[in-house]
Amino acid sequence: MYLEKPTINSILKGLKELSVSDNTQFLLLIGENCKLNMEELVLSLNKAKHLFIGGVFPKVIYKSITSDTGMIIKKIDLDVVPIYFNSEEEFLNQFANYHNHQFTTAFTLIDGLSEKASDHLTTLFTHLGNNVRFFGGGVGCLENKDKGILFTNNGVFNTGTIIVFLNSNTKMDAKHGWQKSEGPFIVTKSEKNLIKELNWENAFEVYQKCLKETQNLNLTKENFSSHSIHFPFGIYKEDRDYIVRDPFEVNSEGHITCVGNIPENSLIDILAIEKDKLENISSTMIANCFAESVNNPIAIMFSCISRVKHLQNRFDNELESFNNELVTNFPYCELEGALSIGEIYSSGEGYLELLNKSIVLGLAY
Repeated sequence: MYLEKPTINSILKGLKELSVSDNTQFLLLIGENCKLNMEELVLSLNKAKHLFIGGVFPKVIYKSITSDTGMIIKKIDLDVVPIYFNSEEEFLNQFANYHNHQFTTAFTLIDGLSEKASDHLTTLFTHLGNNVRFFGGGVGCLENKDKGILFTNNGVFNTGTIIVFLNSNTKMDAKHGWQKSEGPFIVTKSEKNLIKELNWENAFEVYQKCLKETQNLNLTKENFSSHSIHFPFGIYKEDRDYIVRDPFEVNSEGHITCVGNIPENSLIDILAIEKDKLENISSTMIANCFAESVNNPIAIMFSCISRVKHLQNRFDNELESFNNELVTNFPYCELEGALSIGEIYSSGEGYLELLNKSIVLGLAY
């Protein structure tokens, strides 16, 4: 269900229209410029005895449009209560009750701008491993960064992670379409999501010199964010696709802040978009998520907000292709989701990572 410029009354009306069973919970994805008081929303939903979780994103996705003032409501049936945590101890205290449950998928909403984001994913992978598949997106606001960005029946939170355990038949895929432009570079000094040195030299100076030589681009600390969005880093992984990292800020010391951690001694490349793969990305991903079913699946997409800023008009075409491809295969299925700050995906093989500039698509049958 999609609501444009929702009010608390219109949200309550929308929830009432959806059939509810004893184990029904609601997933609420909210655009960051919705004029909603989050605390009042939580109080009203609790008063109406609804079970829910949700997050605030730069924009939400409905079919082939995006909106920063809209809201997506998805009905999900859960056997267990979702977990909110902001430390490993908080996660373990709650997860202790679930050891005997069998889950197929861990749907995850995480503060995409937090320096703890990678630590939270490490916590999840340490205790869940490859026994489940992970799917989700990074919440957060680009403008009002003091706003609450995660919420459950227990309240509104400015940071942290929500994990929802599902046992439905889910098919998922992730793609980004980026390829190597320049490199490799060695991350000789870093601290979580902050790159301090590349090849034993100041990170910004190396990045600046490379873009001048290869793109004839005069990069400065003042215009950094407007240009760096087009030249992300890719962490090299043998036999796997690049893990893309968005450089979005540089400090006075020339240290580069990225969305997601970059470990010391890792090899990274500067990436460029791969146009031929970009054209086929929607058909490839939906084919990878296809399953024969008598019912239409629930479709959720998270696409990186920085991907939109890079592709600009081409993103509208990409989103329309996804919607058309989905409807061709499932006539009554609606594409819904959000433009996220980082994406979460793991097929059950390999380490769990926070992705950047990527698309993750999940179909639940």
